[in-house]
Amino acid sequence: MPHPIPNEWLVDRAETLLAGDGPYAAALATVLGTVPIPLEHLKTGPKANNDGGFPQVLEGLARAILVVSESMSAADALECHQAVWAWVGKLAPAGDQHELAFVFILPPDAADEFEDGLAAGFGLSKIDPATNGHAVWGCSGSLPELLGLLASIRPMDLIPLRAHRAADAKHAAMARLRATVAADNAAAVRAAAREVLAAFSGCEYLLDVFCRPPSHQHGNLLRSWLNGTVTESITPKEWLEKTKNLAGWLAADQAGNMP
Repeated sequence: MPHPIPNEWLVDRAETLLAGDGPYAAALATVLGTVPIPLEHLKTGPKANNDGGFPQVLEGLARAILVVSESMSAADALECHQAVWAWVGKLAPAGDQHELAFVFILPPDAADEFEDGLAAGFGLSKIDPATNGHAVWGCSGSLPELLGLLASIRPMDLIPLRAHRAADAKHAAMARLRATVAADNAAAVRAAAREVLAAFSGCEYLLDVFCRPPSHQHGNLLRSWLNGTVTESITPKEWLEKTKNLAGWLAADQAGNMP
């Protein structure tokens, strides 16, 4: 169920949208002069007015910050990123053409692979504040460092990010796999599986980003299925049984389902 828009935004239009749970997110929101949006509220979206419309309270929004919890995967963080844009699409007049500086604040024990997963989800080779509107920052850093990072980000709307995803080989290979599975063509599915393995060669762990929650569990199932498909090390009956589950492992096409 959608949640009410913060009253503070109705009185004083927000320049910062900060989403996250826990004391760190709450404290940072206070320092930055905003209110934290709990992740549950973020994912369900803002509540409309009685007339079905939305107040354009994010017209002056300059930055979005996602405080990533320790339990979140890169796929979870990307889902939250999409949810932020759903809020912007409803509450800012420019919608997906609204320019934002976006920061992911990672927990102290986040592995380097987390940032790699975010970049893969965006169809980028790396997260670069100067060129693609996003940055990654560790929560152990100081407030002046965070403010400096925010000032260094070149804001970006959603249109270039969609283009990156549409042109990316990993996204394209996964899109073809989804399409061939839906078409129920065994030869095409095997060919698409080979294309996916080629696109993710040397970085198969990034397949987690393209799977539904729990993304790592489904990613392991997908990797096992791909290897069995390409090497034909599983029987035709086993292959058919596992292929029936494939659509349930895969996330929706991120390029086509962004708000």
